[in-house]
Amino acid sequence: MTQQEERRNKSAQPAEAAAEVGAEGRRRLEDFTEARTEIWDCLQDANRVLMERMQQEAALTAELASKLTASRSISETTTVLQDWTSKHIEMTTEDTRRLFTDAQQMLNASTRFWSNTAQTGSPETAGRFSS
Repeated sequence: MTQQEERRNKSAQPAEAAAEVGAEGRRRLEDFTEARTEIWDCLQDANRVLMERMQQEAALTAELASKLTASRSISETTTVLQDWTSKHIEMTTEDTRRLFTDAQQMLNASTRFWSNTAQTGSPETAGRFSS
């Protein structure tokens, strides 16, 4: 190989490396954007469900108040309170399930992002991103 060919090869290597680093950066940015979007969508959905649940809680409380006002005996009052407690526990159980499901979705999105980030494209780029 002549000296001119060696110089061309040496000058091409930094350009190739820069292109590779740029491509890796774009992939990581895309992964981050995807994870952020998934988490944001999950948070918006959880917020919507929470607002609906607050309206249901208000309706349940209003219903309790009207039934307690209309009750004529202790046994009627006890039945009303038992029904309200049963519905309230059921709603709380649903809320807890939903909370864990939402948290799991967000954790999965985060895990995918970080596991993709930990994977490097080549040994050449591994050194660049680890320092």
